[in-house]
Amino acid sequence: MNNSKRWIFLLIVISFIIYSVTVQAANSIFNNGNLPTRIVEVANAQSRLPANKLLLPDWNRISLSQLPGISQSGAIDGSPYSQTLGYDLSRTWTVGMTPDVYLKLGDISEALQAEKFALQAIGDITSIEFNKIALSEFSLIKEQTLSHLAKVVPQLAQTAVKDIQSIAALLKTKGIQPANLTLSQVLTQYEVGNIKLGEIDLSKFSLTSIPNLEAVPIQDLTNWMNSFVKNIPGLGQVPLGLMPNPISEVGNLVMRIDAVYGTAENRRKNTISGSDVQGFSVPCTQKDCAYLELDDLENVGASDRSSSEGKQWISGKYQEVEGGSGILKAVNNGREPTGRLPFGKAFKVVVMETDETTDTVDTALYFRFCAGKMGCTPYFIGPIPFFSYQVNALMFVGNLDSGNEQSVNTTSTPTGANREVKGNLSQSNTVTNQINPCTFTRANRSIVSQSFSGVNLPLLGNAIAEIESAGSGDYQAVGVHTCADNGLNCGRGLGRYQFMSYNPYAVRLIAAKSGGEEFLKRVKQGYQPTEAELFEFFPPADQDRAFMADIANKIQVTQTEIDPITGQSFTGERLIERVAQKHFGGDNSKVDASSSDVFGRLSLKDYGQTALAFYGNKNSDNGTLTCIPSLTSRYISNAKNVGN
Repeated sequence: MNNSKRWIFLLIVISFIIYSVTVQAANSIFNNGNLPTRIVEVANAQSRLPANKLLLPDWNRISLSQLPGISQSGAIDGSPYSQTLGYDLSRTWTVGMTPDVYLKLGDISEALQAEKFALQAIGDITSIEFNKIALSEFSLIKEQTLSHLAKVVPQLAQTAVKDIQSIAALLKTKGIQPANLTLSQVLTQYEVGNIKLGEIDLSKFSLTSIPNLEAVPIQDLTNWMNSFVKNIPGLGQVPLGLMPNPISEVGNLVMRIDAVYGTAENRRKNTISGSDVQGFSVPCTQKDCAYLELDDLENVGASDRSSSEGKQWISGKYQEVEGGSGILKAVNNGREPTGRLPFGKAFKVVVMETDETTDTVDTALYFRFCAGKMGCTPYFIGPIPFFSYQVNALMFVGNLDSGNEQSVNTTSTPTGANREVKGNLSQSNTVTNQINPCTFTRANRSIVSQSFSGVNLPLLGNAIAEIESAGSGDYQAVGVHTCADNGLNCGRGLGRYQFMSYNPYAVRLIAAKSGGEEFLKRVKQGYQPTEAELFEFFPPADQDRAFMADIANKIQVTQTEIDPITGQSFTGERLIERVAQKHFGGDNSKVDASSSDVFGRLSLKDYGQTALAFYGNKNSDNGTLTCIPSLTSRYISNAKNVGN
């Protein structure tokens, strides 16, 4: 195509352009799989942008057993505290353990108050059938004496012992076989009140062998604080948002990640990170002050700055602060990663690795151990992988106006941690950009480059997204139902790149989720998924991962093929055009064909040229993203495999 024709082509494209800024919902993905999320509208009366959409964990569907496994092993020698606490604080946790395995009820009492549950309430939430659970799996019951059970279990004292199978078996080992005596009468006639139920093998009996046991609040049972969550049947599966004291967002402040900075930084004082001991504005005045810089949502530049603009969340991987309370404050030398408590006291959210080369930042959760009035350890049990973000993503930070924001006159101290080098961005669990990458430019910051055979994959992805979904939902876009390959493959285009629901890369990621295969079957039959379903089964991070893998494969195959126009292998601009055509029309589509999708708006040839035009514009070397505004929705191609 000569220059005059190229300019004519670009003018035709621009004639269909509308100028808009679309703020999209973020998504999170955990190291061991996606967890349920929910979409929240973020209103900002002073913003000049449309309403923002933020993706948050759906705590009503996330339990302790569903959180990712811990990334580092550790142990505590609790013997110095055992006599004072009344139970052994000693703990050991290994890589991969989920929080329900190493947390005890005492640890989560203040934050979640799980001890207020009775087994019946847990069963109502989790649908556990207690008649199928052995009494031995409720290890707390082993420590209960007969007199205590008679006291706390409703009507048990008035129940005939013969109708309490496990207690009858226990009494039999003591040579006591009452005929029709009630438990109360047995306790009066025999000195057996201090006998513990754990003296017999409880695996032979179900939980229902003790009538009304499921009605007893856990806190009424002896030594409940010392029971691991996993040893309370069903408790590990109770969603955190359905606990007696449910996890929820503390405050409502959402900010945009403006930039990430590495360990070369120092002397950072405009912070919003710290601890509930030192406050949440602890400065970092020494070395290794890696951080992410946060902005408000007004997006009008330096001429209109608010008090929250330019806040710094310091990395807890490289900086630690004081933490803990009571006698347990001394554990871990009283230190914990600097961070925030945006979801309450159950765990701390910590910024971990900040990577300037990819403009990404990882976060993690840290738990603590507690012993009631004796206090809590610092938040040092972690890291548990949480969100990863890219620059321009929205991030929930919670309150900035609480009393704890005022820091005492101390600073954080370096941890001495080693910096970690990240792999290919396409393989990472990363929150996708929430804001059109054309919206913000930052001087002197280079464009991220993840190349494959000379093709910048993120930029090609942005170029294809401009055609496919800009103006109609981006990651939330759902295409029309269509069939290809003579009716063998039916489905819908899903998300930012309008991946067909039968695409192998999409299928693999969707089917791996709970309910994913059923979701794919419904879409194949014509069902149009809701926005929430799309984010649950094919969230933005998965969309990006699938696109990167699929497009890299197309590049690898296409560059070995012969271009019928040039007679040479596909390289350079022709490689980009042909790869885009394959994304639009399928791997077997004819090169530069005039065929189109069901809407008939772009031919294969036009699609490749349009993608190349967007790619070339975004790949300019001026250090910023100079963007052609998004195409209108009428240019979106929702049906693939357009044929030859």
